[in-house]
Amino acid sequence: MFFRSLEAPEQAHLASALVFELSKVETVKVRERTVSHLRNIDDALAKRVADGLAMPALPEPAATQTPAQDFPKAPEVRIIGRTKDLLKGRCIGILFDEGSDAALIANLRKAADKAGASVKLVAPKIGGAKLSDGKTLAADGQLAGTPSVVFDAVAVVLSNDAAKKLSRESAAIDFVSDAWAHLKAIAADDGAQALLKVARVGNDAGVVEAEDAKAFLAAAATRQWAREPKVRTLA
Repeated sequence: MFFRSLEAPEQAHLASALVFELSKVETVKVRERTVSHLRNIDDALAKRVADGLAMPALPEPAATQTPAQDFPKAPEVRIIGRTKDLLKGRCIGILFDEGSDAALIANLRKAADKAGASVKLVAPKIGGAKLSDGKTLAADGQLAGTPSVVFDAVAVVLSNDAAKKLSRESAAIDFVSDAWAHLKAIAADDGAQALLKVARVGNDAGVVEAEDAKAFLAAAATRQWAREPKVRTLA
């Protein structure tokens, strides 16, 4: 019931988690025995796990004390689709550096605050950087110690020169590529495109222009599940 009640991405994650854990089991018979129990739960799940383990064939279903029972699906056990796409309680990270567009950063912060999200500013130096208006903006976190994994979505606002410089900085590349791999929304201005290209960020509904705060915040309220096949192979 639990497995069949999940949405397709959740089922893929569950199957992949079983493959991950069983891949650490050195005894082949234990792996086979576990898959034989999975056949009593769902044959499709057992087949996905067996394929992930490169088993040549499915083992026979394990003997059971009582016949396996099936129950109606229970949508309440899912995560995907059960919650409203809200920004309240979420945190957005904005990466900036010397020469970043001051008005654009201010607009993103204002829109995120209004939507109920918190905003953290990230820069190569904790003291921040001088923006396009000539004023220095302090950072909440240093880039090297504030990866994108701590945020629900990220915006990258950079000048052309800063983007070229950060394109040689592994922490900056990871900041963007990890957000892409973790299915998070990414907003970027024209200057940031050089960094996105080096980080091999693709193009989908979750990657938007930083100038379009409304579109970014809509994407930031959820995960980009349609992106997952582009970044990893699941069972």
